[in-house]
Amino acid sequence: MVLHVDETRLSRVVFEYAAKIGQEQDTELMLALIADMGRDLLGADRCSIWMVDPTSGSLWTCVAQGVAPLRVPAGHGLVGACAESNSIVLVNNALDDPRLSRSTDKQTGYHTRSVLCMPLRNGSGNVIGVFQALNKEGGFSAGDINLLNLASSYSASAIETQALRKEAAQAQLMRRELEIARDVQERLFPAVLPPISGVEYACICVPAKFVGGDYYDVIPVPGGRTCITLGDVSGKGIPAAVVMASVQASIRINMTRGADSLSAAFTALNQTVYSTTAPERYTTLFAAFLEPGGRRMIYLNAGQAAPMLLRSSGRIERLEASGPPVGLLPRAKFEEQSVELATGDLLVVFSDGVSEVNNPVGDIWNEEELEQVVAACAGLSACEAHAKILDAVRRFADGAEPSDDITLAVYRPV
Repeated sequence: MVLHVDETRLSRVVFEYAAKIGQEQDTELMLALIADMGRDLLGADRCSIWMVDPTSGSLWTCVAQGVAPLRVPAGHGLVGACAESNSIVLVNNALDDPRLSRSTDKQTGYHTRSVLCMPLRNGSGNVIGVFQALNKEGGFSAGDINLLNLASSYSASAIETQALRKEAAQAQLMRRELEIARDVQERLFPAVLPPISGVEYACICVPAKFVGGDYYDVIPVPGGRTCITLGDVSGKGIPAAVVMASVQASIRINMTRGADSLSAAFTALNQTVYSTTAPERYTTLFAAFLEPGGRRMIYLNAGQAAPMLLRSSGRIERLEASGPPVGLLPRAKFEEQSVELATGDLLVVFSDGVSEVNNPVGDIWNEEELEQVVAACAGLSACEAHAKILDAVRRFADGAEPSDDITLAVYRPV
């Protein structure tokens, strides 16, 4: 299937704004960019970022597209309801909602028809503001919540960083900024792993530094399938983490909108990554569709360490790469493959932080040793196998500082 123009556009919006946001040092200009990104992602008429006054509880606009700065009392209007309830507010018939602040519309001359509000939370989970989108043609949908969440995560991080700049010395601030970046990155991983029909599984990602370039995701796809992903962005630190977040967001956009072709999704993603990131920024990536019941898997491996499929008979199959890393070549081709799964099989997907872990004297674990550990997992549950492999990695490392992120996912049809 060829991706819809809208899906390709959304991916490009994410990458183009991520590059600008990553380079902007001024917090106010950064928030304005984030508001623009939210507007363009959703196709809304405008977006605003509201802050909660910690003393009075009132809300004021630190970014307000198209109007002068506004202030409303605590709990006032739909934005106040969002902050007060600490929950998302989606209203497509705003004039029929008694919470709508008609006085604000009268003051600004703006006519509010549809509203989507998302609370902004700091690292402690407290509401510090609200990201508000207004007037999308045809109204907002549940799918728009995922898109706004991306912009909201950027906003909360930028706002909290601004507050910290006023409180801490530069050295302390730098460390805290890294902690915030790590916190934002961790929020991009599934907070609660969704169930997969007919499959039990376990996943983990442990960054080598404060922030990493590895990621995994488990994405329910319309129609009953589940998309599983695991990837590794070249490089380390915040630049790799920004690319990681953008790649993950792009994949989620495509999958939640019902993409049914991995090769088409990868082709579009490859073009976007190649054209919007530095030449040294690319990502190896394994992705697969698990059919309902977990008995068939369609997969694509773009330069990722070949996952191991341990059959219930004890034989190990490797799911080798069928395409280059995403973003490395301008016109790369990606080939889907399929495999039948049976009860008791174990699919082990990992980054090179697992297969190439180092110990204190500089020795590097090799994949033959990893295969032996995986083979010894025959008959174990996904969680047991996951724990056994991680334990073997840590025993080999013997306390050495990791040189790369450790990401591991184990899936088992039941």
